[in-house]
Amino acid sequence: NKTDEREQYHFYSLMDAETLTLTQHPGDGNNQISVFSVSYSDKAYHGYKQLNFETFKTEKGIKLGMSKKEVINRLGNCYVSVDSTIDLIELYYRIENPKDSRTKILETNNMPVYYATYGFWKDELKQFEFGFEYP
Repeated sequence: NKTDEREQYHFYSLMDAETLTLTQHPGDGNNQISVFSVSYSDKAYHGYKQLNFETFKTEKGIKLGMSKKEVINRLGNCYVSVDSTIDLIELYYRIENPKDSRTKILETNNMPVYYATYGFWKDELKQFEFGFEYP
């Protein structure tokens, strides 16, 4: 696949219901992806390749449509709530060197910061993104 003008790859789930966006940072190697984003697809057809997945989910089983409580049960209470209103809540998780003694994700990938954001509308996960900040 080819990247767009922002160096991103885009894919649809089955039935084009969700969009997976993969971002490469400048200097990333071939097939290296630094940021993964998942959201519900808009109504426009962009011609993205369709992948053989009904829904995109993380290795911890987080997927669109989950409640805030379900996400917190899988990730823990170590989040910061950002730009929150009654109906819109964004949870922000962050791992920075040298505090990554448990997972070693930063050391393994030689990166300074790993983050994840989860956007909820009326207690339903509508989008999420995770990956490494550009150093």
